[in-house]
Amino acid sequence: MRDDLLPVLACPVCAESLARVDEQIGCANGHRFDEAKQGHLTLLPAKRRALTADTPEMVDARLRFLGRGHYAPVERAIAAIVAAVPAPGIVLDVGSGPGTYLAHALRAADGRPGAGSDAPRTSDAGAARLGVALDLSPVAIRRAARAHERAGAVVGDVTERLPVVDGAAAVLLDVFAPRNQREYARVLHPDGVLVVVTPRTGHLAELAAATIAVDPEKDRRLHDSLTPAFARRSSEDLTWTMDLSAEDVHDVVHMGPSHHHVPEGTEFDAAEVTAAVTVSTWTPA
Repeated sequence: MRDDLLPVLACPVCAESLARVDEQIGCANGHRFDEAKQGHLTLLPAKRRALTADTPEMVDARLRFLGRGHYAPVERAIAAIVAAVPAPGIVLDVGSGPGTYLAHALRAADGRPGAGSDAPRTSDAGAARLGVALDLSPVAIRRAARAHERAGAVVGDVTERLPVVDGAAAVLLDVFAPRNQREYARVLHPDGVLVVVTPRTGHLAELAAATIAVDPEKDRRLHDSLTPAFARRSSEDLTWTMDLSAEDVHDVVHMGPSHHHVPEGTEFDAAEVTAAVTVSTWTPA
């Protein structure tokens, strides 16, 4: 874990910021956490709950599928938003998986596509913006620790208090992930931006027999999950067609929750598949 990221991370026991203490990482109250050899931290609260995290098979499928560029429109949309945010702070990717979207966001913070020539390039003068990937899956976080040189990776639970200090995030990414309105409001800078990506009706419709259907009330539930703490600033619907090989279809089915419902050994055919998502931005109300 990068030492310059530790001050924005919070102890899951007492919420104090973290620092490197001898050979460990800990807080001023004496709570200590071992750094994994891959460089990530596990900052789960003491109260553990049985939750389903992504498996190695799901993480591998996601890396293969995203690595082939099939969700490039989402990556470009996120990058353009991140590049234009002037607020100080980190990019926090909650429910990050292996950190693919965070890596694109941090590269955008360098090049700042779409920003004016006088827009600040970094979160602090002379310093490149840093990022933190947070996910419940240790498998995904081990991969996220290598996603970008300026990214740290943390095993954490979005349904609990996030292990991040107040107001530390200039941008908070939530891409196909659960949401925690109270915690998002706490960790986001007052001038920061929350970016949420959600599927729309018709997303992966050609694979309906093997994927979980999109709730037709998705937009209403999104609104209810973020108000009154946040106000929607913008919303963009993205629709495109993906020409998928049989391996691609296998991977898109197995990289998400559908993985748990598809019989082992199911074979897939190549197909043209529709992607339909909404990229929305939200600011503190």
